[in-house]
Amino acid sequence: MQSEPKEVELPYVTIYYEKPIVHLIFKEGAELGFPEIRELTSYAEKLSGNLPYFVFSDVHANVSVTPEGRRVAADIKEAPLHRGSAVLVNNSMLKLAVNFFSGFKKPLFPYRAFTDKQKAIDWLLQLPIAPDDSLRLN
Repeated sequence: MQSEPKEVELPYVTIYYEKPIVHLIFKEGAELGFPEIRELTSYAEKLSGNLPYFVFSDVHANVSVTPEGRRVAADIKEAPLHRGSAVLVNNSMLKLAVNFFSGFKKPLFPYRAFTDKQKAIDWLLQLPIAPDDSLRLN
């Protein structure tokens, strides 16, 4: 039986897993439509062993998401094991804008932008991993 990969390299992203966080390091010029979002979800589920996971996305590169990609990414039925996302951005103004606008359309899971990787990881690790809030990592 073949073991699952620890890291996946795709044309638009590098994906790796450090329990319970799926790390997405996006490449310059990445465009995410619904096929890419579904592919990311599939790899996240495989890498996590089909257990609940958080997502840390490094979007220092210029990344765009199509309207269809946004729709699929926001649909909890598309990623039932996803428990929250932290996004690493370039600067405080972009962080403020992302956090401000995410408040208008409340995501179905916790979502926040950061400029500091460790703060993003710490925030994810304090979130509940189980849907009923009974299991916390810290």
